Amino acid sequence: MKWQSVIRSFGFLGLLMFLPPVFSAEGEAFTESVVIFNTICAKCHEAQCSGRLSFDEAFEKSSSHVLRHYGQASGKQWLQKELFDILNYMKGKCAYYPTQTLIPSKRVWNRAILDKFTTLMERNYFIPVGHFTPGRYRIELELERDAKVITHLISGEFEMALEDCFLSTDRRVNIPVRIEEPGDYYFRMYPKTPVRILRFSILPNASKVQQDLKTRR
Repeated sequence: MKWQSVIRSFGFLGLLMFLPPVFSAEGEAFTESVVIFNTICAKCHEAQCSGRLSFDEAFEKSSSHVLRHYGQASGKQWLQKELFDILNYMKGKCAYYPTQTLIPSKRVWNRAILDKFTTLMERNYFIPVGHFTPGRYRIELELERDAKVITHLISGEFEMALEDCFLSTDRRVNIPVRIEEPGDYYFRMYPKTPVRILRFSILPNASKVQQDLKTRR
């Protein structure tokens, strides 16, 4: 089959299915690009990974797709390329793009660390939180001001251990969560209005934690 026929038949997703992964010169996407992708793009593509590869002309042909879904990449070819590489990795590997991230020994993140895992304007967060065994845990957030936030705790296989909306009280959110399967997990947060996380932790739930008032989206 000619490549042109593949493009006409499958469109953008078809391109990705046949494209070998290409990466930046350093071999890793910028952390900023990873966070942008995993908070803006990944929600649609987590369920679409194919484990198949595509061909190497797709970046130029897919720029319009990237810009349509993330207009802030306009004029930033390096960012468009990084987002495409990350998408291509997810399509081929059915996994989040790996980042060199040190997990705090006590799983308590401060603002200096957290600021590396947020988008600048929206203050969306995507934080690798490391490997967990099955059990009950609690997530604690301290925000710079009270806000309503949508929170996800996601496994490396894209399974949701947590997907809910919470309203902070005195700038804090306490969330009990149960992990059913062992593996690497990721925390994702979407604030209704931009707000920084000042402190974040995920710890064994030794005692019952009163859940914050939930609100529907």
